Amino acid sequence: MKRIIILIIVLSSICVTSCKKFLDTKPTDFVVPEQYYNNEQQLNEALAGVYSSLAETGTYGLSLSFNDVIGNDEGFYKNTSSAPFAGIYNIVVSDAGINNTWNALYEGINLANNLLANINKPVMDGNKRNVIKGETLFLRAFMYFQLVTMWGDVPMLLEPTVDSRKVNNPATPSKDIYDQILKDMKEAKDIVNDYNTNGTPIHVSKTAIEGILARVCLKMAGEPLKDVTKYIEARAWADSVIQSHVHSLNPDYKQIFINECADLFDANKEVLWEIDFYGNNMGGKAIGGRWAKVMAVRNVNKDMYAEGFLGATPFLYKLYGAGDLRRDWVIAPYSIYKSNGTIKVIIPPTDIYSRVCGKWPREYESVRPLSTVYSPTNYPIIRYSDVLLMYAEADNEINGPTPQAYEAINSIRRRAYGLPTTTPVDSVTVVSQIVLSATGNTGYLKTVNTIPVTISGGGGTGATAEASVSPATGKVTAVGVVDPGYGYTSVPTIIIGNAWQTHTSYLAGTQVFYGSKLYTVTTSGTSTDIPPTQNSGASDANITGAAFTYVGLAATAMASIATSNVDISNLSPSAFRDTIKSERARELCFEGLRKFDLIRWGIFIPRMKEMETDLNATMPASLKYVTKGYTSVSEKYNLFPIPLKELSLNSALQQNRLWQ
Repeated sequence: MKRIIILIIVLSSICVTSCKKFLDTKPTDFVVPEQYYNNEQQLNEALAGVYSSLAETGTYGLSLSFNDVIGNDEGFYKNTSSAPFAGIYNIVVSDAGINNTWNALYEGINLANNLLANINKPVMDGNKRNVIKGETLFLRAFMYFQLVTMWGDVPMLLEPTVDSRKVNNPATPSKDIYDQILKDMKEAKDIVNDYNTNGTPIHVSKTAIEGILARVCLKMAGEPLKDVTKYIEARAWADSVIQSHVHSLNPDYKQIFINECADLFDANKEVLWEIDFYGNNMGGKAIGGRWAKVMAVRNVNKDMYAEGFLGATPFLYKLYGAGDLRRDWVIAPYSIYKSNGTIKVIIPPTDIYSRVCGKWPREYESVRPLSTVYSPTNYPIIRYSDVLLMYAEADNEINGPTPQAYEAINSIRRRAYGLPTTTPVDSVTVVSQIVLSATGNTGYLKTVNTIPVTISGGGGTGATAEASVSPATGKVTAVGVVDPGYGYTSVPTIIIGNAWQTHTSYLAGTQVFYGSKLYTVTTSGTSTDIPPTQNSGASDANITGAAFTYVGLAATAMASIATSNVDISNLSPSAFRDTIKSERARELCFEGLRKFDLIRWGIFIPRMKEMETDLNATMPASLKYVTKGYTSVSEKYNLFPIPLKELSLNSALQQNRLWQ
């Protein structure tokens, strides 16, 4: 680690606003321990410094949200670069990115150690002191949880150091580190505020700590410790969150992530804890994260720039049942026309590989102008749906599937299909796909984003769709289902664009069609008679002031419907376990958990090799470069290598076995 002689990072980059942010004041000078921790304000500033450690590029600013956690069965690094990168499993022990993560976590731990060592220094209210102490204990434990998860045995430092690199610190056995993590988190849980007192998920609360304790215990029950007794404790911690009745599922899945983009918090309190990013790093508006612009749908427009580096696997896409609203939110069904930067183009349902992560769309960000590098979008660490799934997983390992375990997962599945979370439902029949009937359509305006689609009949309700036009050809290229609706008993009728209607007002520029002919309104007016005369040439007709020009052929499309099971029941423990594994992917994909889930389940390498086979068989030749990560991954990647720089400065530390 770098020499650490200060307690507080310059916090002017945090840009505090109201009660949402960590602080109400910002220190402007660097100080040494003897000059600090003299009052309550300085303790809170020091706590903000510990929190900010988790927003660094080496932590959730980029590495723990993207670099170090992608490359699994839900997503891949969609970049042609062959430079060493954790997500494609070609790093070496001198890798700078891994070194940055290691350093950032230990620097945060040292900030926490300094604060804990001086926690009793000022005269202040004892309850407020305990809250600061509890949050700091938890944050230190959480950072050690990241270290032990990614590296295994690492040095455990519980006292502040001026320069830890000058001290030979041997690795502490993982089991001892986990014991310390549990001890600190349990102590912290009893002295921090509850969620309602905090008011937001920015500071950790009692229920947030209980949720993370469930996660820690599930990890201890799996690889490599295999302490199956921890399933009981994991279930108890998850159940404590449930029984608190503080948190619930947001009825609208996509709204969770819109809120994180827009810096909002919902009344359901689904997010128990998230990393707070703020501003665009322009002027005084900081501290932004880099992860969102890396993961969002590629857009070269400087006002909405994103790189689209997180591709979705066919495995993930196919996990979703017809009508699961999560699929087309988390796996964007559109691309953005590169020459314009604002026009969305629907991706045909058969073209899975053109899709990328769409979970956090940049258009919802609250700070303008948008930066081409930094984003204010907050990153979720733990959500209530994760708590429900952890409860169901642990309960199944103890008892097999129980009514409580079924209800935990079924409530999530009902929300996924747009249904009330507490009302049991066996299945739902939806509009599953809309396919163009012919490709000869032409004449659509090239400047439109999407054009409306009317869905009628079929006995169902609620389905909506939109069609996109190629800015290059003026043809409809694909039709996407926005909302699949429910209750369909037969195939509905699809009409693309505005069908001709008499006694209807039209504005200039509106496109309508009649039969197979496409017309553009050239003069605003109201139609009161028959449609424009159809002929094979360009013509127009004046109908009570409205002029229509024939411009080409209208697109036609055909829908299909499908039935999906919603509530699950009557599964064996093994089948329920597999269902949990799949549901965690559907619900929590791209939130930094999947790789470590696969590792704790002991299936990481086998699953990666399955992905390699699948991608090689189905991926277009132009994208085959992404398979290199699945080819190069091996058992040693269950852990990262100890950074070479750290080994050179700490002679008591040894490299992880398979990296020697």
